[in-house]
Amino acid sequence: MAVVRMAGVSLVGPRDEIEAMALGLLKAGDFEPMSPEVMLSGGRLSSRIRTPQSNRWDVLLEKLERLRGLAGTPAPAPGRRALDGASGVPFPDNSFSDVSFSEISFSKLEERVNRLSRLAEVWRARLEHLKMEYGRCRAMLEFARALEALGLPPSLLASSPCCRVVLGSLTGENWQRLREIASAGPVLLLPLFEYEGRTTVAAFCEASYSAALEKLLAGVHMRVFETAMRELAAGGGAQLSDRLDFLEAEIGRCRDMPTLYTGENRFELERLYGVVYAMQRVYSLCRMGGEFGDMAVVSGWMPEEACGELRALAGREAPHTVVLTEDGASLESKGTELPTLLRNAPVARRFQEIVRLYSLPSYSELDPTLVVSVSFCLFFGFMFGDVGHGLALILGTWLMERRGWMGRALASVMKVAGASAVLFGILYGSVFGSEELIPPLWVSPMKHVNTLLPVAVGVGIAFLSLGILLRIRSLARRREWGEAVFSPEGVTGLAFYWLALAFGVLSLEGTLAPWESRIFIAVLALLFCAMLLGNVLARSMFRGESVDEGGVVHLFSVFHALLNFISNTASFVRLAAFALNHAGLCAAVFMLGQMVEHVPGGKVFHALVLVAGHIVIIGLEGLIVFIQTLRLEYYEFFGKFYHGGGREFRPVLWRRSAQERGRAD
Repeated sequence: MAVVRMAGVSLVGPRDEIEAMALGLLKAGDFEPMSPEVMLSGGRLSSRIRTPQSNRWDVLLEKLERLRGLAGTPAPAPGRRALDGASGVPFPDNSFSDVSFSEISFSKLEERVNRLSRLAEVWRARLEHLKMEYGRCRAMLEFARALEALGLPPSLLASSPCCRVVLGSLTGENWQRLREIASAGPVLLLPLFEYEGRTTVAAFCEASYSAALEKLLAGVHMRVFETAMRELAAGGGAQLSDRLDFLEAEIGRCRDMPTLYTGENRFELERLYGVVYAMQRVYSLCRMGGEFGDMAVVSGWMPEEACGELRALAGREAPHTVVLTEDGASLESKGTELPTLLRNAPVARRFQEIVRLYSLPSYSELDPTLVVSVSFCLFFGFMFGDVGHGLALILGTWLMERRGWMGRALASVMKVAGASAVLFGILYGSVFGSEELIPPLWVSPMKHVNTLLPVAVGVGIAFLSLGILLRIRSLARRREWGEAVFSPEGVTGLAFYWLALAFGVLSLEGTLAPWESRIFIAVLALLFCAMLLGNVLARSMFRGESVDEGGVVHLFSVFHALLNFISNTASFVRLAAFALNHAGLCAAVFMLGQMVEHVPGGKVFHALVLVAGHIVIIGLEGLIVFIQTLRLEYYEFFGKFYHGGGREFRPVLWRRSAQERGRAD
């Protein structure tokens, strides 16, 4: 039973070192971020901390994505691996596992990215300029040809005092907007050609409407070729064909150069992209903290046992970073809610989901997982003991898990429950309800009811007593001594319960002498009075502590606890009752099979009845027994000592690929 002891941790240091430490924390996977105010509130440092507003790695990532695009390598699609808890955004395959601390200096990475992108950006800018010039020259040529077909010289339109002509290009969407708007005004639009997703247009209007036309074209973001008409009027259209040929050749050369350049540097580009992408997501963790000047702060929760490794890491990789720690008990005493991390043996760990289904224990509570792992198997097998049904349950669970019809956690529990059913089936000598195939190692439920019932009640008494003992231990840990000693579910109540049971059993057997009965009654009365006067005794012995509110409320709580002792103990009769019910249902199935055996096709019907009957028993009764087992755990056991309400510890971590896990193993 283990709730891991937690500690609050704050890292204060230069931003580069803090990011490197955040990288190490992600690799370790045992750090849950929290606000620095939890640990640093009230100090001088807390008033200077501000939340970072921007991610400085975004610019580098954008540059690298452009370079990847030039190289013909798009950014990785979501879905492979993720930073859990911080962003859930996947990383590329080569981005993280082998990143070293020496690689992640922002200034050094920025220099490397800029060096790679500088020449590529020059070629890219050159390409964009050539494309724009090509569009302008082609627009002039197409417009000149259109005017030539109409017998109009360009100089006539350029110098006309009553007409204004504008050449330009715009996106397809804006072209549709322009057509709709211009249709209502004195504007004539002549589409010339489409190039690179843009439509080149000649717009005509009266000279008096020039200002309105300029405003209209600006509204649809038209790229206007300012000097085109003047060049055409001056006779510049004669060499346009030769210039277009030259521009096409230059555009082709410029398209190839960035690709060749990035291809030559593909390995470095991919490595840089992986590191920058990882650090861009690491910054999500850093933003949970804060910064002041060139310094940064990251705070969070981590297991107390891991703090030593964190200090060692800081000593090696971040010599200017201060590691501040505070134990969980100290923070809890200040009213801080600590996260709960459960750590159990592999066999017991699968039953953590049963505990979590009820509620996680709070940080200061006992973890009941180990007890639940044993008791759940005991109760389920006791009520559902059958070798064949247990094996069928294991097989059915395995098939449903493989098909995705059952979650892994529930499947693990059901497999263990099936194994427990097999074990008790051997003790009962039952295989698919038949008690003739193997001899019972213990009892046959139908033949030894008088043995089964006392054992079931005895198991219940032991289980309830364990619950009360765990409650006493929890109260003692919190130093609530009055409640631990004098409450109906404390030491006094437990002693009353055991003595009352012993008195009842011995009285039924008739082995008590009159004077022994009087001693039992006197001690029980004394214990009962101690529970009734619990508040008075607690205040006098434990410095003012009380059991509960006192008065009539306390009186009713005492009687309610005693009634619970009776009802909770009686509840465990269901262990024997469901064992008998299981055997009875199997007998009923065999009886129905025999009844249809004498009709035509009786052997077939007999087999069908047996198969269908056992399927119903495994499915329906198995579900009922599962629910009853949970009831015994949650109501009879947890009700004695367990409150729950804990918050799960959710560390940010790197979800490794299967290949990485294989290398690590």
